[in-house]
Amino acid sequence: MNSSAPLAPTPTGAVSYGAPVAEPIFTSDGIEAGATGREIDFNRAEPGAIEAMSKLMGQGPVSVSQACSGLRAARWKDGTTLFFELKPYDPPAFVGWRRASGQAGQTCAI
Repeated sequence: MNSSAPLAPTPTGAVSYGAPVAEPIFTSDGIEAGATGREIDFNRAEPGAIEAMSKLMGQGPVSVSQACSGLRAARWKDGTTLFFELKPYDPPAFVGWRRASGQAGQTCAI
């Protein structure tokens, strides 16, 4: 895959995941899954990061699409957004998050 080629949006439609499994705790290194001891660390591959975050939120993202040059964004109904850096041969990697209360890592205005 060429890193300069735009990726098509991923259809999502906020699929329900049932009750949230834990409260996400947003940190400078990624996202902690409440008291479970699990984390969504920066550099995790996009599919796994979105799946884990969807379980924490109790629903899938409402959209996953190009955000800005070199980044994709997965957005949830409450405005929480995870950012993923495009890689030439690997899946995009989780590099940042943004929500109303703050942000960390690599993000961009969308």
